[in-house]
Amino acid sequence: MDYADAVHQRGSIKTYEPDHNVSDADLHALFELAVRAPSSYNLQHWRFIVLRDPTVRQRVEDASWGQKQVTEASVCIVVAAKLDAHDDAARVYASAPPAVQEKLVPMIGGFYATNEQLKRDEAIRSASLASMVLMNAAVTMGLATCPMIGFDPKKVSDIVGLDEETHIPVMLVTLGKQRGEKPYRTERFPVSEVVTIDRLDGPALG
Repeated sequence: MDYADAVHQRGSIKTYEPDHNVSDADLHALFELAVRAPSSYNLQHWRFIVLRDPTVRQRVEDASWGQKQVTEASVCIVVAAKLDAHDDAARVYASAPPAVQEKLVPMIGGFYATNEQLKRDEAIRSASLASMVLMNAAVTMGLATCPMIGFDPKKVSDIVGLDEETHIPVMLVTLGKQRGEKPYRTERFPVSEVVTIDRLDGPALG
């Protein structure tokens, strides 16, 4: 399956075969691709918590207003964003030439350390990019996914042990084997409506 096919076939699936198992090996293969996503300065703000325990998943379902896909999918993944990822800069650039390390590591720290909004925005951006890679990769393995923002972030954070000072939940992603027919697709706006040249009110592409 090529990339275009995966993009066209991906959809937000909410019904799953509850007895289907996704192995640790398959999950590892998916995450190996997800962590290739881009991030600012390659700080890799994303963290993924794979929920398997039925009790934990039931608590997350309750915190997600009873959405059954949380417990019916093979796994539910909490996508978290690391707010202090700039502190990892020295590790990220450990193999870079010394001149690059001397320039970038302190610059990255200064860029993020005092800007709380930037830290939050960047963490959410990076975690979202990785999540999209994960969902498209899942299609190529015959798996379905659904990104979810319908949950109580404080409750989910408490359940999975996120310290709100350093990590925030960005979304949940359910993953498993689709059950039943694909749901209807809502309309997509045409490229000519959403892509313009040079300005928002510029000419449409094509």
